Amino acid sequence: MQVTLCLTHDCTLRCPYCYAGEKRRKAMPWEVAKAAIDRTIAWQLAHYTEKDYVLGFFGGEPLLEWDLLQRADAYAADAARAAGLRFGRTVTTNLTLLDRGKADWLRARRYKLGLSIDGSPAMHDANRRFPDGRGSHAACMAALRLVEDFPAPRPEIICVVTPATAPLLAEGVRFLHARSALPIAVNPDFTADWDDASRAALRAAYETLAEEVLASWRAGSRPLHLTWFDGKLKALRIGGYRTCDKCDPVRRELAVAPSGNLYQCPNLVGDDDKEDLCLGSVQTGFDPAAVARVLARRGNRDPACRDCPAAPRCVNWCCCANWFSTGRTDRVGSFGCFHEKLSIELADRVAETLLAERNEPFAAWFKA
Repeated sequence: MQVTLCLTHDCTLRCPYCYAGEKRRKAMPWEVAKAAIDRTIAWQLAHYTEKDYVLGFFGGEPLLEWDLLQRADAYAADAARAAGLRFGRTVTTNLTLLDRGKADWLRARRYKLGLSIDGSPAMHDANRRFPDGRGSHAACMAALRLVEDFPAPRPEIICVVTPATAPLLAEGVRFLHARSALPIAVNPDFTADWDDASRAALRAAYETLAEEVLASWRAGSRPLHLTWFDGKLKALRIGGYRTCDKCDPVRRELAVAPSGNLYQCPNLVGDDDKEDLCLGSVQTGFDPAAVARVLARRGNRDPACRDCPAAPRCVNWCCCANWFSTGRTDRVGSFGCFHEKLSIELADRVAETLLAERNEPFAAWFKA
């Protein structure tokens, strides 16, 4: 099970596409963090046989609550060990507060890091700005150097693309790949209005990136790993996404708002005002009716998706992407459909080309 504590509603940046709600100085009290760990470990032991308990930290910007993060980490590590569970750690950060001391502490505890950097200076600073309007790109790239050599699990760069920045995407990814060997997750802004023109711009960028991926494998030194390419390629090899790859709220994933309210996914906490998505609280426990309602809305309920050839390799089951697109966790939006089909098309083109060329490094990675 992965349990994510959203430590604060506050952030050092003011990104216009942020889905984490209004930025305000409301942090999670220690009593709530402790109750969240106790409640979710007890829930896992009572309902499931799996032995992995992963504690994640999210926000806002979780490094604003560094002391709380460290205290929760120590408490959860002891609690998981006492319960006979294997303990893992993740944190998603915008890097603006990361310094050498924090990086060394995270490295020593083998944290999996999600690092928010939107490509080149022009692409990144178009959205990821400090409250006074200054861009944050330089600070983020300086901090990236502190975690570049983290051992497994390797950090992952999170690059958000919007309709306005889609024309800058290919150059943005090229900029990052030239400076980092880390995998890059290109995440579209699912809250945006992707009209025909912006979809065309995204297609052009993705086609360029497909060529970049091909060129990097042919060069043989340092392949460009885009997580949506890699995911589609792995799903191609095994015949589609497995059950364990998909969203499994309550059973395998939970998130806790600063108030203690429980949600199925950290991306859906937002302003902590979605009664329809709230599962209860760590103070009072799970609401059985709310849990049943969320479980009934897992996956994708769109009849049009059932016979689609892309369905086995489509992430139409992603509850947060669906919610931001359609207001329903079980219904994919038109942009989501476009994005998935485009990703599959280009990933297949890359795989077919490299396998036909008998590219040995790619074939070994693809079959692994």
